[in-house]
Amino acid sequence: MKKQSLLTGLAILTLAVLPVNHVAAQTATPSATPTAASAQLEELKVRLATKVAELRSVVKRAMYGTVKSVTLTSATVETKTKDIKIELTDDVTISQVVGGKRVNLDAEDLAADDPITVFGTYDETLDLLKAQYIFIESATSYTRIAGIVVDVDDEDFVLTVNTSEGKTMLVDIEKTTKTSEWTRENGIAKSGFSKLTVGDTVHITGTPAAKEDNRLSAVRILNLGNITGSAGTPTATTAVTPTASASATPRATPRPTAVPTATP
Repeated sequence: MKKQSLLTGLAILTLAVLPVNHVAAQTATPSATPTAASAQLEELKVRLATKVAELRSVVKRAMYGTVKSVTLTSATVETKTKDIKIELTDDVTISQVVGGKRVNLDAEDLAADDPITVFGTYDETLDLLKAQYIFIESATSYTRIAGIVVDVDDEDFVLTVNTSEGKTMLVDIEKTTKTSEWTRENGIAKSGFSKLTVGDTVHITGTPAAKEDNRLSAVRILNLGNITGSAGTPTATTAVTPTASASATPRATPRPTAVPTATP
């Protein structure tokens, strides 16, 4: 009887211990899973951060300056802030207005001292502008600004632009103002005043208004759209090409303009 009671007790003890061991074994196995998941999450974060940095380092850009030196594959352009290296790709388009008509040129036609406007993609990492379109400017006297549109007056046809130099400029849209937009995919296309919105980055060529140092009468406007991030901050030396068509229906009487001063 005592032996049977002892066996019964051992059996009960065994049944009581086995579930505990089974549960302990089950809970011990997944302990490595959170560590693996954390590692995968950290790796994903690093990959995403790297991709975002790559996207931010390459942005569309328009830049104005004077050719300092040129080869068949590259050129160095002097701007008001610094020298920029330009890569002349095989598919770059170069043009100039000659006798009132736009003509296409070759890279060999670029020469030192040419005033040019360059459109392309700027790689901040390499400090290199890969040119997609180059326009050789005429030696006329215009004021050129670049900045962000902060207000659009669609009654008086006036833009308010904050420039990269910290100034606020009023830009009058005239009947003769030519407006265009530029995208990396489609290049330069005709546009209009109605497509300009707050937040757009614009590059404007114009003549100063009489007795108002913060006002321009626009000759040409290039709209790059809404560029986000620091890489999208426009440069003060940016300009636009005269290849776009007239756009909006501005006020009938243009604002008087002063005799412009030459821009180096």
